[in-house]
Amino acid sequence: MSSQTPTTPHRPGYRLIYRPVITLKNGKKLHAASKGLKAWPIWVRDDGK
Repeated sequence: MSSQTPTTPHRPGYRLIYRPVITLKNGKKLHAASKGLKAWPIWVRDDGK
């Protein structure tokens, strides 16, 4: 298994962040470790600050 971050296509105006926990629409928290991951990749809008 590679220790490098997998390549993802670039999305103009967005940046990629990683979070160990995400909250689903029904309010439940989903931990990445429970799915064998270190963190979830999430695209967020880049404010340009």
